[in-house]
Amino acid sequence: MTGDETRTRADVDVYRRLLAYLRPYPIQTLLAYLAMFAVTALNLVVPLIIKRAIDDGLAARNAQALFIAAVTILGVALVRGIAGFGQRYFGEWLSHRAGYDLRNGFYNCVQYQPFSFHDRSHTGDMMSRATSDISETERFVGIGLADLLATIMLMSGVVVAMLISAPQLALLALIPFPILIFATIRFGGTIRPMFKNIQEQMGVLSTTMQESMTGINVVKAFSREPYELQKFDKENDEWFDRRHRVIRAWANNWPFFSFLVALSVFILLWFGGPLAIEGVITVGTLFALISCMLMLNGPVQRLGFLVNLAATAGASASRVFAIMDTPSEIVQRQNAVQLLEIDGAVRFEQVDFSYQSGVQILQDVTFHAHPGQKIA
Repeated sequence: MTGDETRTRADVDVYRRLLAYLRPYPIQTLLAYLAMFAVTALNLVVPLIIKRAIDDGLAARNAQALFIAAVTILGVALVRGIAGFGQRYFGEWLSHRAGYDLRNGFYNCVQYQPFSFHDRSHTGDMMSRATSDISETERFVGIGLADLLATIMLMSGVVVAMLISAPQLALLALIPFPILIFATIRFGGTIRPMFKNIQEQMGVLSTTMQESMTGINVVKAFSREPYELQKFDKENDEWFDRRHRVIRAWANNWPFFSFLVALSVFILLWFGGPLAIEGVITVGTLFALISCMLMLNGPVQRLGFLVNLAATAGASASRVFAIMDTPSEIVQRQNAVQLLEIDGAVRFEQVDFSYQSGVQILQDVTFHAHPGQKIA
């Protein structure tokens, strides 16, 4: 298995573990996704209603058809508003509930780690993982994932609706779509490791601040404020440089996504306009196709944001799971003797102790403390 395949499988495992946090809440998950399906379906209905209004109302000079179309659109908007409320409410509820469970699991794991783990770990980095990383993760688990699926479904539904309305013209307008899909996938693969670097640097920055604030009395006693400021500025500049690289990648890709949608609209007007004038297709059909393409403008831009969000969540979750998956160094011995009664006596016989291998703190310690006896 190549390195890329290993990283891909690891990424999939991270997202699979995140989805497992939705499993204890099947009712809320079902309601959130049913509302999401309803909103997506109703969005696809609107261009078809407008097509009927133009062809059967304006073109035929039928006021009744226009009135029916207007009332239908109003009803669709009302139902879509109710479904949108359900999608947003339950999506946010799942986000924060999953974040609550993940935060508890992380905290419990840290509590049961041995002293050696805390000797190796930095408090600032642990705080960064427990706050910033989990916050980035919870945004995707609930509402972010639902929005991502809704965007993909809407794009797929628009493609199907266009192919049904005018297959040949739709195929011409969809020429930029493979480029759009490729660019989106490539953008997601590029942005994820960049966000992981940002989160790691945030841990370093938090550690630097924590160490400085914890020892602030010593810093001021020895007039080391300029040194501490210089050290913090160095790490802060590194964080900004990494964030700036993400912003630059985002700025390079976002306008390209919108340009591809505009290119599809240009193709529709260039080739579809003469067809509508000649009567090969109706004006309503051409307007519905353009409406479908313009409907994609928002989802395409949101897709870039959601890919960004998914990449951030994957990078942050991997940092959280790295701590939660740390094996315990204290393992229960098989067939260990169970301590039933304690008489208060403590006996150490040739005891060695160390936090790290090769650096012994205690060596060959032997003593016997009787009940009530103090040894110090």
